[in-house]
Amino acid sequence: MTYVITDQCISCHRCLQTCPTGAIETDGTTFRINADRCNDCQGAYSVAQCRAACPTLGACVLLTDLQAVSLGTQLETATDYWSAWFETYNNRIARLQASQQQGYWQRWSHAYSQSLKNLQTQSQTGTTPPLVP
Repeated sequence: MTYVITDQCISCHRCLQTCPTGAIETDGTTFRINADRCNDCQGAYSVAQCRAACPTLGACVLLTDLQAVSLGTQLETATDYWSAWFETYNNRIARLQASQQQGYWQRWSHAYSQSLKNLQTQSQTGTTPPLVP
């Protein structure tokens, strides 16, 4: 069985980096999973890495029933492209903000800024450790 990327994808590129078989392909704007290369991460992981890394919790799903998965996008069938684009964009942003990882980026930013502040302080006081041993 293989996985598919639905229209809930927000193009975060996480799945590209985590796929151990390189089955995820992109044309720069859309993503798809090459069924010939996808092996559900069997033998490498206990769960599919594309699904585990997906922040939307619904863009990367197991292909079991095509009727249960919405593969078509609103943009392909819309008569007013830009209205559909903004509606899709706003829906995806709302889903991302409502996801369980809402505080992830705030924690990352805080940790990064603290590390940067520590390095700046060390640089100003001359206590910076050498970069090369």
